[in-house]
Amino acid sequence: MARKKIPIVYCWMIRFNELKVYLASSHRGALRVGLSLDVAEECSDYFRRFFAESNISKDRVVNQPLMEAVEAALRNRPLPKRLSMDVAATRFQEQVWRAITRIPFGQTRSYGDVARSIGKPGAARAVGQAMHQNPLPLIYP
Repeated sequence: MARKKIPIVYCWMIRFNELKVYLASSHRGALRVGLSLDVAEECSDYFRRFFAESNISKDRVVNQPLMEAVEAALRNRPLPKRLSMDVAATRFQEQVWRAITRIPFGQTRSYGDVARSIGKPGAARAVGQAMHQNPLPLIYP
């Protein structure tokens, strides 16, 4: 889904064991999470490929709510009840991402199961595409 340019993207990077977690937020909320086991790069370099037309600035404070949510997910703890987001998504993607947050911890569902749970039983491939485009893994696991 096309979106308007985001003037400033605030980024930060945290480490969780060997995992590098890249966080990006706007003044409106969480934008994107990136995961890497490779050599760490600056968060501004990492997000330039996603937000080429935006100014990218390192800022821990703006990313604090997203950082807390990601750390909770990595520690298998409940996510904060409210996390502001600034994610461009279709209605279908939003339905899929909300549906997967209702899957109990430790359980899995097929794309077909998720499609049926949102009332679109023939949309398993579309669910897969929505998951592929998920900008907030760990938040929408």
